[in-house]
Amino acid sequence: MKPLHLFVALVLGTTTLQAAPVPESTSEISHQVLATEHARTTALEHSDLAALERIMADNVTYIHASGKVDTKSSYLEAIRNGQLHYISWRPLDLHVRMLGNEAAVINGEYAVKVTDSRMQPTPFDIDIFILTVYQRHNGRWQQIAWQSTRDTRTH
Repeated sequence: MKPLHLFVALVLGTTTLQAAPVPESTSEISHQVLATEHARTTALEHSDLAALERIMADNVTYIHASGKVDTKSSYLEAIRNGQLHYISWRPLDLHVRMLGNEAAVINGEYAVKVTDSRMQPTPFDIDIFILTVYQRHNGRWQQIAWQSTRDTRTH
């Protein structure tokens, strides 16, 4: 290859590299997922159905620590009609595992105070282990699955 051609190729190659979009780092994406999870629990504490509508995927599977299974529709309806009212969500320990750049799993623990008249008429405190899955859809993170289990350990 002639020196001039080599120089042009190197300049064009360097320009192409500089013009390429910089991919998001795993830690940036993990932070986005955790921020979405925090927005979800804040929306639950405030019964913010519009925010929950955006955060929860239409086909989400939501399994409570009681074993009750909700769809997005049944879950939001229980909040809307006051059967389900979250008083507080306090994260005890959360970990994000990325599955590429488009999906993530969060596992950990929450301390929750809730009134769920479908289970009992008075508010109760519950510590739960959780596993939730988020998927990026149309540029934003949405919850596609949730499962929680009561923490029966003595503290």
